Amino acid sequence: MAELSPALLTASLLLPLLAAFTAPLLPSLARPLALLSALLSAGLGLALSAGLGPWSLELVGPLGVLLQFDATAAPFVLLNGLVVLAVLLDGWQQPLNGPFPVLLMVLLAGLNSAFVAVDLLSLYVALEVVGITAFLLMLGQRSSLQLWIGLRYLLVGNTVMVIYLLGVALLYLRSGSFRLQALADLAPADGAATSITLALLLVALLTKAGVFLSGLWLPRTHAEAPANVSALLSGVVVAGGLCPLLRLSQALPQLQPLLVVIGLASALLGVSYALAETDLKRLLAWSTLSQVGLVILDPTVGGVYALAHGLAKAGLFLLAGRVGERNLVRWRQSALPLQQALPLWLGALSIAGAPPLLGFWAKEGLSRGLSGPSSGVLLVAMVGTAAVYARLLRRPLAPASGALPLGPALLALLLLAGGMLLAPLPAQGSLLKAAAVLAAGAGLELLLDLGLRAAAGLGWLALPRLERLDDLLGGIALVGVTLMALLLGGGLPWAV
Repeated sequence: MAELSPALLTASLLLPLLAAFTAPLLPSLARPLALLSALLSAGLGLALSAGLGPWSLELVGPLGVLLQFDATAAPFVLLNGLVVLAVLLDGWQQPLNGPFPVLLMVLLAGLNSAFVAVDLLSLYVALEVVGITAFLLMLGQRSSLQLWIGLRYLLVGNTVMVIYLLGVALLYLRSGSFRLQALADLAPADGAATSITLALLLVALLTKAGVFLSGLWLPRTHAEAPANVSALLSGVVVAGGLCPLLRLSQALPQLQPLLVVIGLASALLGVSYALAETDLKRLLAWSTLSQVGLVILDPTVGGVYALAHGLAKAGLFLLAGRVGERNLVRWRQSALPLQQALPLWLGALSIAGAPPLLGFWAKEGLSRGLSGPSSGVLLVAMVGTAAVYARLLRRPLAPASGALPLGPALLALLLLAGGMLLAPLPAQGSLLKAAAVLAAGAGLELLLDLGLRAAAGLGWLALPRLERLDDLLGGIALVGVTLMALLLGGGLPWAV
């Protein structure tokens, strides 16, 4: 295994920031520099995925920065580069929108830092950079609604990061370290202190990842942002919280049963609201809340699942800015050109779990890792997801016209190539199960279309609105209190 020098590892994270500093001085180079940064991130992710790591980088001594370039970070770093690349290609022919390429490079660097950080202070800095950059990206159209949604996102993010810092401070007081591994070393010695620390860290990371009640900020934020920003938010920004959650569950396997419950609850909540939605972007956003819950079910598969979901969802959000009609009630009243329909179908089918796309293999890995009641709940969530995306496939097809959407087409091609080239042929049992799930989802969508949505529209089956600011803060508080009670009450048995 080749060993990279600390200088090269540091450069892989700092080059996008250097490019972001250079771009305002040489505006004509802004897009090429952003493109180069995205390609470098994708290349680093491919190298790590191919087993060329792990590489570690320690700066400023044992209490300083510790970065781990390993298999856990690999799919997230790859996803980051590919989604940023697709967003750049999608808007390549359009006029530059202010500092968009600069913010894109800062976001890329911040997310990659969050993916490789294994000390909690570096992770805090990286997540704050990501949050502020995402807020600035939301203001691209400078509407009053987007300003309010952005400020709400910033308020929620800053609130949970204060909670996160309290957890970091408690960890340091008990262990004298900021390292993630210190949690595992502390657990057998002082279960109560570890439980409190974990509850504080978990509520922050679950909120950043958009999981369950902590993620109620996600649907409206992703739906109201510009399409290219929505693609970034749902495709890769939520991964800034997901990757640390997977690292946490790897360091503390005792934590995984609790994360399974939270993840499945998030999956069911998101699917339920997505099935009831009539707006395309809100449907996709609620689906993101569902899918990020599935990512945390199994740390061995979570990275691949995040990669498959992020590629598909980024492409679908980019297409949502092109298809014209967002109202799904009128979805079938106009035809969709072939060059838009193909990437939309591939993205939707991948998330639904259709073979041989990458999403099928991610769902297959999750299914193998769960047993008992959890596997049954996962099956229900998979059928609901298939129903959500069956709805998008029912728009009439028109002959190809206009330019090919490069960003969504690239992501769709990667989903197809990733599924066909990087995995063996599926077994007959897996194919039959996938076909049954897709058929059940299509049947559920047909039933909803025939009557249940009409009943919901009349108020008989209407779901409660959960997206006011007090709902967001209340959801975070409820999750935090529940985690604290469960962990302190013995819901997490520490094992030496």
